[in-house]
Parts: sequence; C-alpha cells; structure tokens
Amino acid sequence: MNKTTNINLGGLFFHIDEDAYLKLRDYLDTIKRSFTDSQGRDEIVADIEARIAELFTEKIKNERQVIGMAEVEEIITIMGQPEDYLVDEEIFEDEPKKETSASQPQQKTSKKLFRDPDDKYIGGVSSGLGHYFGIDAIWIRLLWILLVVGGAGSGIVIYILLWILVPEASTTSQKLAMKGEAVNISNIEKKVREGFDEVSEKVKNVDYKKVGSKVKSSSRTFFDFLGDTVLVLLKVFAKFIGIILIICAASTIIGLFIGLFTFGSVGFVEGPWTHYIEVVNTTGVPVWLVSLFSFLAIGIPFFFLFLLGLKILVNNLKSIGSTAKYVLLALWIIAVIGLTIIGIKQATEKAFTASSTETRQLSLPLSDTLWVKTESYGSWDDRYYNDDFDIVMNNGTKKLYLEDVKINFATAEDSLPQVKIHKSAESSSYEKAREKASNIEYAYSITGNALSFQDYLLTDYKNKYREQEVEITLSLPEGTVVFMDPSLKRNLGYRFANNMGYSRYNMPGHYWKTGKEELICLDCEEETTTTEDEKDEKIKIDSNGIDIDIKDENGENFKMKIDEKGIEIKAGSKKDTTV
Repeated sequence: MNKTTNINLGGLFFHIDEDAYLKLRDYLDTIKRSFTDSQGRDEIVADIEARIAELFTEKIKNERQVIGMAEVEEIITIMGQPEDYLVDEEIFEDEPKKETSASQPQQKTSKKLFRDPDDKYIGGVSSGLGHYFGIDAIWIRLLWILLVVGGAGSGIVIYILLWILVPEASTTSQKLAMKGEAVNISNIEKKVREGFDEVSEKVKNVDYKKVGSKVKSSSRTFFDFLGDTVLVLLKVFAKFIGIILIICAASTIIGLFIGLFTFGSVGFVEGPWTHYIEVVNTTGVPVWLVSLFSFLAIGIPFFFLFLLGLKILVNNLKSIGSTAKYVLLALWIIAVIGLTIIGIKQATEKAFTASSTETRQLSLPLSDTLWVKTESYGSWDDRYYNDDFDIVMNNGTKKLYLEDVKINFATAEDSLPQVKIHKSAESSSYEKAREKASNIEYAYSITGNALSFQDYLLTDYKNKYREQEVEITLSLPEGTVVFMDPSLKRNLGYRFANNMGYSRYNMPGHYWKTGKEELICLDCEEETTTTEDEKDEKIKIDSNGIDIDIKDENGENFKMKIDEKGIEIKAGSKKDTTV
C-alpha cells in the first residue's frame, strides 16, 4: 500500500502518490535550476506549475482521485525535459535574430477566443473577436452598433452572453494564444520583460529536439501524414459547423427577442396591428404571456445550440453551471406545457359550428322586373385592412367587418317570395357558437322594385373573429323576372343552376326568369356554331391587308396574301410571289 500526500500546485490541491510526488518534485527542482540566471524565473516557474496543475485537472475524474506515477510521467512527456527550458539570453539583445534551422522549427499555435483586457471599452469582447478573426476591433464594434440599432437592442443580449461565457485573457499564455503566437519560453520571457504582471496558466511546450530528430531521421510515414491531414480537415469542418450553429442560433434568438418586444407589447402598446392579435386570440390569455412562453420554448434550445457552437470554437469556454442549466430546463418545461395548454384551448374555441336562421316574407311588385343588387358600407370613421376581416369604428363603437356574404336564388314552393338569412359562427360549444351567430348584424332594404343586400356583415368587437358568415337564399315564384346588378358578382353563391351554364361571375348584368329548376336568361346571346366547311374557308381582311386560306374538296390548300409588300399566292406545293 503506497502513501499519498496532498500538494498545492498552482493554487489547486491534489492527492498524489508518494513515489509520483518525489518524481514531480525532482522534475520541478530541475526546472528551477535551469532558470537560475534568467530574468523572471519565478514567474516562468509559476506558469509551468500552473500548466501542470491544469493538465492534472484534465486527467482526474473526481477530486478524490489520486495522481499516480503514470500521470506524472505523461505530464512530463507533454511538458518536456528540463533542458528544453534553457533560455539563451542573447534573444533579448539588440542583435539580429538568428535564422531557425530546419532541425529547430518554430512552434505554431492556433488562435483561441479570449476577451482582451488591454484593449477594451466594456468587456474586451470586440478586441478578442478581432484577434480571433484577424480583423481590426473597430469593425467588430461598428457591427455591434448596427446590431443594437437594427436588431431592436438584441445585440446587447448577444454581447452580454459573450462577455459571460468567453474567458478573459488574464495570463501571459492566454494573451499569446489569443493572438496566435507560440506559447513557448522565449515568448513568455519577452512578455515578462514587456511588463506583464502574471505568467501564463497554460504553457504549451514542444520538444524541439525530438521533433527535429524526427524530421531529420524521416521517421514519419505516409500514413502518419495522412492521419494528421484528416485530423486537421475534421477540425476545420468542426469549426465550420460551430460557426453555422452560432449564426443560426443567434439569428433565431434575435428574431425571438424582437418578437417578444413587438407581439409581447399587445395590451401595453396600442396600435392597428395589436387589434388583430387580440381578435384572433380567442382564448383570452394575455398575448405577452404567449410571447414569453414562445420565447422560452424556442429560445432556450437555440441558446444551448449557441453554447455548443461556442464550445466547438473555444476549447476553454466556461460552463454556465449546473444551477443555470436546471433553471433553464425548468423554464423550458413550463413554457412548453403552457403553450400546449394554450394551443389546445385555442383549437377548442373553433371546435363547433352553429347557425341562426331568419326567414321573412317579402312584399314585392312581382309584376315588374325585380332589381337585385348589393350595397357597400357608406362611410368609415376608421378602418384597418386585413384579408379575413377588418376592424372599423362605427359611430364610436368598435366593430368587426367581414365580407363573407353569399346570395343564392331559388324557386319558391308557393306564390310568396321570401328571403332566408342563414348566419353561422364557430366556438367551443354549440351554445356559444349559436350565440356568436345570432350576434351577427346584417340587414337588407326594399325600395320599390329594388332589393338591396349588404355585401358585408358586422359583429361586436368583443365577439372576436369566429369565422362568421352569412348565406342568403332569395326564393321567388316561378316566372319572376330578375335583373342581377353587376354589384352581385362578388357575392353570388353556387346553389342554383341556369340554362346558359354561366358561372356566378358571368350571371350579373343579365335578365333572368325563374323556372322550375333553373334560371332562364332572357338577354343572353346564343353561341354560334361553325360548320366544317366554314372552318375550311377563312378570309381575313384588316389594316394589314387581305389573307385568304381555302381548302378544296380534294384537301389541297389555296392561300393568297395581299399587303404592302405585294401579292403572295401558294397553291398545293407551288408558291408564286408577285410584287
């Protein structure tokens, strides 16, 4: 059984096996001796210890795990041997730098996303993004301004999210990684000499001797190169997916944010468009609550997609914490349940259709031609336009205006003319639907031999839009002559036949007589038919000249065309032209 001890490395506590501790201690002591004459030795050693602590943190699965010899040896392999940290003081002199030989290649590192504390106005997000994408921070700041102005302030939300989730480059290695510079001892020493107060927490060391010897000995195989190439392509593809996720998620969140402050303002802000939302919302649930539920139900999943995209791009992205995740999950569940209940209630509000019918006898001078027409609403105090319905102010009272009015003609069973007005509406029950139907306001008028129907219906604003409709059936005794005014074209129904086979759009503008089973047109022109012989002989005379096309009994054609160019004659297969 091996003894374990507790150590404090880089401000973090670890449980470590005694043998592993002795090896790690000797390793660190050797590194310290390597930097005896170097300026900033303590900062560099502290940075190396912080990096080792970070690697230990990545290796252990829980705080009780004991670090053994295998973990220490793996860390030493990653960090390199102590002799790799010998620093040549000449690199800080004013002499020209020596060219790096092929056996000592320069270390290259990919950029990492951090907030830049040295170039910031608020949180350093813009300058950090500028370093990451290789553009000037001023363009990022201008983009934020456009997003705030054009996105109804949604850019503020995105900026705050990045401010919270993207870590600040507080150490030397983080600032080097932020700018894409190699995280090696040479660069760290330069930063220390330039005035950095702290040394990097993350040191990425490369064993140059081993790399050089590998290149020199040509030990890399084709398959090693192919594997590295595939790995790089996969990383590039993953970064691309991360960018797509961020763009899609951010666009959706911005759209939801705008919707929350537009549709969600119904009830607080008065405007023409707010009336339509109130009329369609038959549940009575506040629209701002529906907007909030929609924002949470859709926005929270896209927020996590946004985080996923950031994690793909940023390896060291800070977690939002378990508490925040559980709170967001609870809010999402509440929002989904709320929307489900509201959706069911909204659907049931149109589950039943009922009607109210009125039948009235008409006193009409049937000896004269009956003139049937429609009349539009005379004047509006105010009107908002919509495809399904309008909202009007009628003598100071808010009304719903609909044009779902159809007029049908039928033959009366007795000698008395009558009009049947059939009103229908939808609601959550037959009783409520019948009540909504009976509340429809519709009227017609008789002046002499003229019968005028409204081409619209009205209902009180509080009844809301419930697919209100009016269908009129005008029953007239057989033999009654009716003139259909052209104003009927839009309101004629489908429930009657005519001897001409006209559609309802072609019937207005003609005189009709009621028959037993159909309407008979009194002034419609009969369609003329053309015989086969007439079809074979065509003569056309117009401003362009004379065009004759005749086919004889043998089936041969004779064509003659006379115009300003002259005379062109074609008989059979021959063609003659006379100018």
